[in-house]
Amino acid sequence: MPQEKDIYVEKVLKLYRRLQDTRSRPRRADRTLAGQLHRRGVDLDVVEIALRLATARRRTRPSDAEPLPPIRSLHYFLPVINELSAESPPEGYLEYLRHALRDESKEVGLVTPPKDRRPTLASKRSHRQLRLPLELGAGPKKDVSS
Repeated sequence: MPQEKDIYVEKVLKLYRRLQDTRSRPRRADRTLAGQLHRRGVDLDVVEIALRLATARRRTRPSDAEPLPPIRSLHYFLPVINELSAESPPEGYLEYLRHALRDESKEVGLVTPPKDRRPTLASKRSHRQLRLPLELGAGPKKDVSS
């Protein structure tokens, strides 16, 4: 049975992996830092707010600025985590950040933007079957393409 620390570490690493600008596989140093955050008693909501806030700050750069490289470590977020640990965020701030960044995260269950999605055979069929008739009052068209 996993211990509380292990569950905390896995949740922090899962939050980290879900962000678009991060590596998909955390490093050993990231796991160590997550363990240190647990020992310090940093709330998971504070960690999530810090990750989302730092991501939002990266996104608000001028459009003509050179793109930033991917985030390679959870340590990138440590200054924001420390900032939020010292001064608690306002009520509802986590929900605000979740909403503001929902289209840019890799969270499971969110709809992938069409340009990033590769069509599958099932999705091609569903698009074909959902065509609406062009004439008012016309019935469903037969699918003769198969």
